[in-house]
Amino acid sequence: MKKLTYFLPAILFYLLIFLLSSQDLDIDFKINHLDKVIHIFEFGLLGFLLAIGFFNALSFASWTKSILTFGSGLILGILDEFHQLYVPRRKGNLKDLLADAAGLVLGILVFRYLAAWRKKADKA
Repeated sequence: MKKLTYFLPAILFYLLIFLLSSQDLDIDFKINHLDKVIHIFEFGLLGFLLAIGFFNALSFASWTKSILTFGSGLILGILDEFHQLYVPRRKGNLKDLLADAAGLVLGILVFRYLAAWRKKADKA
């Protein structure tokens, strides 16, 4: 059960993403591609939080944990885009999903970098 608590921040954050993407919004972004930047940021944070869960709860190789982190995050991104098909004035979008995937990769890389930096600092 303790291992599941590592995933609690990611679960809560995804619920926030789902709640926000369920809103009937009619937002016209004045800056080109600002929505893609938002997707990269939110899924970057989700990727980082999922990495905390997978890297602390599992004893697999790092590359396996990275793939599990990315795969689970991508599934959540697909579910989010799919459910937006049924929200008024929202739409599922492949470009949004690609931005989600880029954010996940960025979040995983940041997590791995910080973990390596922390490990190096602990040895010093």
